[in-house]
Amino acid sequence: MKKKTNFISKLNKNTIFKLVIASAIIIVIYVMCGVFVFNQCASHTYEVDFVGFSQSAERASEQAVEELSPDLSSLEADESLQSELISFIRNNGGADAVVLFADGGGGTILGEDGIISGNLGDFGLTYNAVTRFTLGDKLYVFAPARLGDSVYRAGLIFDYTERQAVIDAMLGNTAAILVVGGILTVCALVGYAYFTGNAMRYGKYKYRLYIDKTGRIKSSNKNFKRSFPSVAVIPSPARLDKLNYNLVKLSSDDGEKLVAMRVSAKRSGDFDVYAGDISNADSFLFATENNTDEFVTRNSFSMAYESFTATGKRVLVGEILITNLDSIKTLFGKSAATEIQKTVIKKVREKFTYVFELDFGSLGIIFPDGKKLDNLVSDMDENFRYITTPIKLSDNLFTVELKAGFAMCDDTMEDRSFKYAMRVAEAARQRATDTGIADYVVYHESQKKLYSKYLIEFDIKKMLAEEAFEMEYQPQYNIKEGRIVGFEALFRVKKTWNVNVDTFSFITYAERTGAMVQLGDFIFNEGMKFAKQLEDKNISVSLNVSPVQLMQAGFVENFLKIYKKYGLKRGSVCVEITESFLMTNFMETMKKLEVLRDNGINVHLDDFGTEYSSLLYIKKLPISTIKIDKEFVKDIFVSKESQAVIKFITGIAKLLNISTICEGVETTKEYDMLNYLGCDTVQGWLIGKSMKPDEAIKAAEQFDFKKVVAEYNAKNVK
Repeated sequence: MKKKTNFISKLNKNTIFKLVIASAIIIVIYVMCGVFVFNQCASHTYEVDFVGFSQSAERASEQAVEELSPDLSSLEADESLQSELISFIRNNGGADAVVLFADGGGGTILGEDGIISGNLGDFGLTYNAVTRFTLGDKLYVFAPARLGDSVYRAGLIFDYTERQAVIDAMLGNTAAILVVGGILTVCALVGYAYFTGNAMRYGKYKYRLYIDKTGRIKSSNKNFKRSFPSVAVIPSPARLDKLNYNLVKLSSDDGEKLVAMRVSAKRSGDFDVYAGDISNADSFLFATENNTDEFVTRNSFSMAYESFTATGKRVLVGEILITNLDSIKTLFGKSAATEIQKTVIKKVREKFTYVFELDFGSLGIIFPDGKKLDNLVSDMDENFRYITTPIKLSDNLFTVELKAGFAMCDDTMEDRSFKYAMRVAEAARQRATDTGIADYVVYHESQKKLYSKYLIEFDIKKMLAEEAFEMEYQPQYNIKEGRIVGFEALFRVKKTWNVNVDTFSFITYAERTGAMVQLGDFIFNEGMKFAKQLEDKNISVSLNVSPVQLMQAGFVENFLKIYKKYGLKRGSVCVEITESFLMTNFMETMKKLEVLRDNGINVHLDDFGTEYSSLLYIKKLPISTIKIDKEFVKDIFVSKESQAVIKFITGIAKLLNISTICEGVETTKEYDMLNYLGCDTVQGWLIGKSMKPDEAIKAAEQFDFKKVVAEYNAKNVK
């Protein structure tokens, strides 16, 4: 038997809550309106009837006094007079019974015709008011009226049973109308909530598909057929995430389009698919493993965030980086790194509910349960210990290192957009990295001042137009040649702009905001202009190239265009790349560097030895120089390991006909030791700090190392 689906379960908790509240309000309003209407109708009916009974009683009593002219002074003792008056009043007043009594008699009945006797109080009646009372299964109305100017009154009694039944029937009809109306209204509300709930869930998607387990489209709506007439199969449906959003690349008449899909698996193994165009596809990252035709499923991080925050509830959003995943990939291969990432994702999903693979080693998370959010944050240390538990894979035990930043998105946040939320989450992650206080940091708007250096915004395009930047140059001294053989070009923001961040943070900001290409053009132009001034002195200028620049599709062409604009000779310009970047982009980087080398541009490998260095780099890459990081230089006299590393690198470099530059040289003793260990060139404050172009040219022409040593010794003599 086919299992029936409770359609209420298809509504989300928020919709059900709103539905219950709305239904309760409607029911209360209906009840209040019903009670009000009934009371108004009943009160009006009683008022009209009681006035009529009172008038009948007064009229009949007046007629009895006028026509019978009774001697009322003897009424209490004259039973025949009582009977005569009762009979006359009953017949003329249309009453079912009549009683006689006196004002001052305490309500004692003097004469009656058989319905009530004794005292008015026994029946809850008073001598001067129209009143209802029950006797047996009958309901009566008592209407008193004075007999002339005497102290005696006649009380007319009317059978009100049938009339009350009419009023009760009116109440029943009113209640029935209210119940039916309430049921219809609640049903309409439930139906509206159900269809609107589905519309809210799928309204952003204009395509509806039904596909089988192989991905073949069994049916689709008109919009999909119109937009993608040639698409008959959704590749690899089993890879689609059933819990989150997916980005799928489909072919249309206008070329390939990214489509957001929400998939619902059927018991038969087929799938219901709801999809819609992505207008901001550039904001999504997706990896194709160097095959642009491969089907790629990516989760729509921002779309999920917007869905969860649309109702205004608290949400935790953030990014977790597996910082040593690149190293694992280098040492153990891509397969091992991929399996480790899958394991980490599984653990993260257990704790944070929604996980999105943003890139290799980068995971986006959303925790949408606002009620449990405080508990999650308080247990964050324990959660991270669980996630970073060593992973066993092929008899190897891998330690996972994480750095994460989270943003608590609630009503205090000035901007709850996805862009701002991720910006402050990234600021939290950067703070965790810089301060080393923890593997994660949770941002809250109340702490915004603590993140001021990470949240500064710059209009780099405007700053370029207003000449806010400049270049300085630090000299590089060749030990054997005894002269300055090069300068490293260092980017600077002019002090007059007071940007309150260091150069590295500013460059990082430019990379993150997409302004690095424009900024790079400024650096390359200024650096090559300076190199042109040194061309006749056989001095080269090295330019730092960030990973963001190097991975740009047109980087090589643009760099060579600037290079050729200044007509520079071969060897006058070098590019510096960092070792850590090579670990994930080796082949592509190598091809680009070979093109630069073939055009006379030397390549320096910077920070060599600080990561998982591989001799493969210096064997295959077209590099001319290895730069040894200052971390090895600063403890060269206390660390035999640093001495051994430097000696090893300089020895390998000589065998491969590659030169070496040691950074961070600040003392003559360090200089002497590096000379002894075989270093070719030194760079650091001993030789000179970074200089303005004019000062650098003067230093290149007049530099005297003996004078530098003498001045250093004079300053440091005790």
